[in-house]
Amino acid sequence: MTTDAIRSHARVVVIGGGVVGCSILYHLARAGIVDTVLLERDELTSGSTWHAAGNIPTYATSWLGMRAGNYAWKLYSDLDRITGSPITYRHTGAFWPAHTKERMELFGHLEGVALSAGFDLHRLSPAEMDAMHPFWQPGETVLGGIMDPYEGDIDPSQLTQALAKGARDLGAQVRRFTPVTGIARMPGAEWKVSTAKGDIIAETVINAAGFYGARVAALAGLAAPVVTLEHQYLVTEPIPELETHTDLFPLVRDPDIRFYLRRERNGFLLGSYAHAGRPAWPDTGPPSDFAHQLFPDSVEDILDVLDDTIAHVPLLAKAGAQRFVNGPIPYAPDALPLVGPAAEAPNFYHATGVQIGITHSAAIGKAITEWITEGETEWDLAAWDPRRFGDWATPDYARARASEHYDLQYAVPYPHRNMRPGRPVQRSPLHDRLIRSGAVMGQIGGWERALWFNTDGIGDIDRLSFHDEPWHPAACRECETLRDAVGLMDHSGFTKYTVEGDGARAFLDKVFCGPVPDTGRVKLNYMLTPKGRIWPEATIAALAEDRFLLCGPTLADLRDFDWLQAHLPETGVTLRRGHALDGTLLLMGPRSRAVLAPLGSADISASAASWMSCAMIRVAGIELCAMRVSYVGEPGWELHVRSNDLPALFDAIMTTGREHGIGQFGSYALNAMRIEKGYHGWGVDIGSEYTLCDAGLQGFASPDKGDFTGRSALALQAERQPDWEWVGLEILEPSPCPLASEPIVRSGSIVGYVTSGTYGFRTRKTLALGYISFGTLPMNGACHVSILGKRYRARRVNPRQYDPRNLRLRT
Repeated sequence: MTTDAIRSHARVVVIGGGVVGCSILYHLARAGIVDTVLLERDELTSGSTWHAAGNIPTYATSWLGMRAGNYAWKLYSDLDRITGSPITYRHTGAFWPAHTKERMELFGHLEGVALSAGFDLHRLSPAEMDAMHPFWQPGETVLGGIMDPYEGDIDPSQLTQALAKGARDLGAQVRRFTPVTGIARMPGAEWKVSTAKGDIIAETVINAAGFYGARVAALAGLAAPVVTLEHQYLVTEPIPELETHTDLFPLVRDPDIRFYLRRERNGFLLGSYAHAGRPAWPDTGPPSDFAHQLFPDSVEDILDVLDDTIAHVPLLAKAGAQRFVNGPIPYAPDALPLVGPAAEAPNFYHATGVQIGITHSAAIGKAITEWITEGETEWDLAAWDPRRFGDWATPDYARARASEHYDLQYAVPYPHRNMRPGRPVQRSPLHDRLIRSGAVMGQIGGWERALWFNTDGIGDIDRLSFHDEPWHPAACRECETLRDAVGLMDHSGFTKYTVEGDGARAFLDKVFCGPVPDTGRVKLNYMLTPKGRIWPEATIAALAEDRFLLCGPTLADLRDFDWLQAHLPETGVTLRRGHALDGTLLLMGPRSRAVLAPLGSADISASAASWMSCAMIRVAGIELCAMRVSYVGEPGWELHVRSNDLPALFDAIMTTGREHGIGQFGSYALNAMRIEKGYHGWGVDIGSEYTLCDAGLQGFASPDKGDFTGRSALALQAERQPDWEWVGLEILEPSPCPLASEPIVRSGSIVGYVTSGTYGFRTRKTLALGYISFGTLPMNGACHVSILGKRYRARRVNPRQYDPRNLRLRT
């Protein structure tokens, strides 16, 4: 085979020669996987890479984002030496000014998040910012700021070429001007990737096609909700003052004015997000020949922020425009990358929809390589997992939501922003009833769900704050109703799977670490990765000896189904996504039995329908599965019923419940109650970075029951001290609600971080759940929790602050 011939077989085919695809190829090669081919339809760096501004921030609003930025700058700092390919990379640092009190509160929070993650973002005074930038001035409006000491700017094309060279030097193949024309699943586990220059049979295919990501996915019969938006920056003409000032100075990102500004040779580069998101090619998708082209200039976008920018950088007024760069930028509907396994397509991965591609490409290369070589990743990537979107994420929805996120790029990320563009896409049959009852609807995994009930007619239901929010009084009322009487919630969209067959019990016993419940019983159970880390959780209801209903987190539907399917034996078990009883009502509170009993003839007494039991019964003439479980700490039932029967069942319960003081409750109240109860929340308190021992959940495992996935790793973990302790905290002075990743401090040292926080409307306490380094804080030990940059006195308490002995649940 000549060096020009395309390989007919490869272990991995990477589609897309931008910085993301080349980073994946490079990371694979460094891991020893060099039987690889990268296919690029044009030249390397075509698409979004070549025109990118090339900034590498470590500033982010999450641990994952901060990890990605810090991994990138460290990798890229040494890449030219490793690959022998020159890269222009300047570490300048960056600061973010704040013009509002709310922005300063956010910066206080992010400083804490960085500290808890082991990174460095720190707040600045206006004078400190003024001193470090010779051409920037704070004026009268700047209250302070935050410093990202590691940000810099890199030449995107040089970076991409260096990654490609590093991979080629180790044996990987790069094929330019080789567009992919088809992708087909072969019998077995292989894929056929067709190109104009021949076919390749591959074990694994990776879609790293940038804003062509949706089109490449479609070639394989898959969907990827990638939207192309326009993003523009301006490069000025040379400015004499910059020609004589050769020292580095920080990049400025002003999120309130919505611009970023840095030096570009002897001029300035000015970018802006101060306009609504504009989808490119909304009807047709990108043309097949769009490579190094740009969109028409949109001068007004820059003019909208120019005067405010000049007020802080007067030198900019002397500069003329040398060129505008208005190019395509890919977005997913939530502005986070689509990175990981494709749904129901073994050995096909997405690495597309990457809005911050130059920065995130390094972490994506690391993550995809770990998926392929180890089957799991070091970091919890659930937030980037492409399976968080189902077929409900239509093109119209994706365009509307991505456009909104572009407009909010620099907005303060309040914890309860309720975004409405593109909705609704999935509704239960009760949707209109809930609206008439005053429900303020939100979206979870595509499903409309009541967040709270605005029965008091509050005017501004969307008012955002880190402090008192408009839904707090309503959530308080809802929690008290459940505590004192009875509440009802439509929980449609619950992830459900049907597992049936002679081998069903043995299958579940192999996949889950705990015992499978006996017929008529329910059990919360956990699946583990081979390394013994928590994958998902599920409630298992044994409807018969060979028939089970599994319920799990709404956002994990496609992800967990793939996991179960991958472990499925060849015969003896039928696994289906979904269940005939696809609707769910939560009926909770001390009067729930009094509401339910008159509606049917089944014996639902505490002895007949005990805690953690399930039974098929009839209520108001409707057949359903009644599970005696509760996520809120009150006695009650999950009622699993056919969606078509939901309206009749709902009406019957509400009618009977009136004499018992029934009320409806939403997701915000539910979350507050589960934190009071000390229940773990998937995606916040537990995930694939924690072991059962870390999370205090080892009691759910049965290591002696026989073999199961992760058993060997769990046994080793049980022999040593865990890294972490999952704890409860009570804040002892008035404070805002603790936010995720805020530091827990003892004697001046950071010993852990918060994962969940709330004001407990039943306990009348501000509570947090989180992790501490094992043994660093005893029960009732004093500590501080940093919230929005201010430290508040706290103490360690039992996470189960509400009914810690579960006496209410068993009544």
